[in-house]
Amino acid sequence: MNNEIPIGSFVRTQAIINRYFVHAKKNLGQNFLVDLDAIQGIVQAAEIKPDDQVIEIGPGIGSLTEQLLLAGAKVFAYEVDESLPEILHNELPAKVNGALLQDRFKLLLKDILKADFAKDLSGFFDMNKPVKVVANLPYYITTPIIFFLNQSDLNFTSLTLMMQQEVAERLGAQPNSKEYGPLTIAVQTQMSVRNALTVKSSSFIPRPKVDSCVVVLKPLADKPDVGDVKHFNWVVKMCFAQRRKTLNNNLKNLVSDSDERARIIAAIGVEPRIRPEQLQIAQFIQLAKEIPAAD
Repeated sequence: MNNEIPIGSFVRTQAIINRYFVHAKKNLGQNFLVDLDAIQGIVQAAEIKPDDQVIEIGPGIGSLTEQLLLAGAKVFAYEVDESLPEILHNELPAKVNGALLQDRFKLLLKDILKADFAKDLSGFFDMNKPVKVVANLPYYITTPIIFFLNQSDLNFTSLTLMMQQEVAERLGAQPNSKEYGPLTIAVQTQMSVRNALTVKSSSFIPRPKVDSCVVVLKPLADKPDVGDVKHFNWVVKMCFAQRRKTLNNNLKNLVSDSDERARIIAAIGVEPRIRPEQLQIAQFIQLAKEIPAAD
């Protein structure tokens, strides 16, 4: 197969699958993206510029990796599938924009959730410069990865992530919608959310049951003061413990005294029978500060 044909094309991907007897592993949530427009759309959404430092999560057979490299990025990739390094070594271009592949791309066989960025990236990235994270995420691990990256010490300017459309809708949801919940609030207190493009299920091998969406998350310049982040996220989670019940009923698990609950609810300026999805993020912040943290 002519390596001038992009890896992300259906023809090249199918040839790689046949040559290496590749099988998408369900336990790793693997689906190979075979839509060049979508792949280039991800690169554009991430605003990749020459010499950008990019962390890629789960490069697979290199469809997105190749386009990131061609756009001028220096790519550090985390992968857990031990069968893929050989494919990436053989199929990615030996030279990219005049530079040797090993000078522009490094692969580490490691779970991103166990990453030690200071140690892993040292010697390959300039640790004084920020990075961008770009990934086609397995559906089952999207939320843990977002939380891990947001709570890490990684100096990132953006996360450009392809995920299940349902999760994307939750990230960008607004109050009074069924998608609005703990994930929405945890993310929106830390980052801006922009849905960049939708990717149809037909763009993958094997074809998933649902469409995907590419979401761009960027750290807020002025983050609201939520106090203790773990306490805040716990209070929000408990408020949605029984979504169809009122805020007052959900708060019983946090504040047993009815008079104290009434005081707290009045303090944030709402009625006891309001449902949690009707609260604005600012009201959740105030609510968490009214409820003492558990010892």
